[in-house]
Amino acid sequence: MADTSPPYGAEAYDSRHIPQQSPQIHDHAGRLCMRPPWGNTQEIAPLTFIEDDSPAELREEEEEERRSPGSRARKQARFHNACDNIRYRQAHASAWTHLWAYLWGIGRFLFWFFIIGGTLTFLITTPMLEIGWEEAFDEYLKLIIPWFLIPSLGSWVVGYIAIHHLPSQWIFTPSKGPLWELNRQTGMVTVFARKPGQFKKQGYDGDFTRPFHEFDAYVHVLPTRQGMPLYSLHLVHRYQPVAIDFMPLIGRQSSDKNSLALWDMWQNYMDISKPLPDIPVLEEFRHLDPTTAEHDRRTGRNPRYWRDMDDSTFKAAILAMQDRINQLDALSRPNLMARHVRYAG
Repeated sequence: MADTSPPYGAEAYDSRHIPQQSPQIHDHAGRLCMRPPWGNTQEIAPLTFIEDDSPAELREEEEEERRSPGSRARKQARFHNACDNIRYRQAHASAWTHLWAYLWGIGRFLFWFFIIGGTLTFLITTPMLEIGWEEAFDEYLKLIIPWFLIPSLGSWVVGYIAIHHLPSQWIFTPSKGPLWELNRQTGMVTVFARKPGQFKKQGYDGDFTRPFHEFDAYVHVLPTRQGMPLYSLHLVHRYQPVAIDFMPLIGRQSSDKNSLALWDMWQNYMDISKPLPDIPVLEEFRHLDPTTAEHDRRTGRNPRYWRDMDDSTFKAAILAMQDRINQLDALSRPNLMARHVRYAG
């Protein structure tokens, strides 16, 4: 297929040519966070960007597109998301879809929690009671089955049936619109207005759109009730209190490594001096991006590297990426952006 990509825009991010920028007056990231540096990235991505798109699933999507040309584009338009050589656009699932997912996931979790936790509680507390084991077990069943196990199992089963067996158009419905977009072609980051006048204070009548190089990544630390840290990545505009929370993409993690890997991946995705990240979901679009197409031609990369991969090789690729994530030491790098902007504080 011929390269049909439009040329990169004037504001497209190129790590070799970063413009000088205004000094930062206020840091809008908030407390309990650290700012990883720009530049010196590795070819890396969080595991969810590998695991969630197995070779078998990629081939199924190819076959669906072959049978019904344009089906992918129609889905993206309906659900307000995109992931290709031009843009990565994210939208939440609708509240209706979340309901069934929560019924399935939380019901499953609570069922096993009550089974395991209830059994341990029974074994620990029964010797302290003045009744026999048989009588105690009868009382335990009378309590746990109707009040805990049946509701949680019912939730699990209903959610599972809805998601896996009912027509998808009944369950998976679109949200009101996209949340944010990173555009490699234009170099712009857009945070979509979810209500009228949302960015009026920032001087925008509609969506908030600014160049990628005006945003900084921050790894936020959220302590649990037990005091254990959980990490998530945010992209925060340097001059306005506008941010993107990437937690829905990779969740909150007990290590900062996945957040740092995601920051490297976003920089590589937006940097037109580098090829697209080599992750399964982007493989079919690599020939449409000029920098990536030239890189693949020069290196002789198999254009179907991910799509034709067997299961054992795919598992090995996941393990290899996990090792690279574990060894990532991004926080010790010099900050490339500090040459072009003076940070507050």
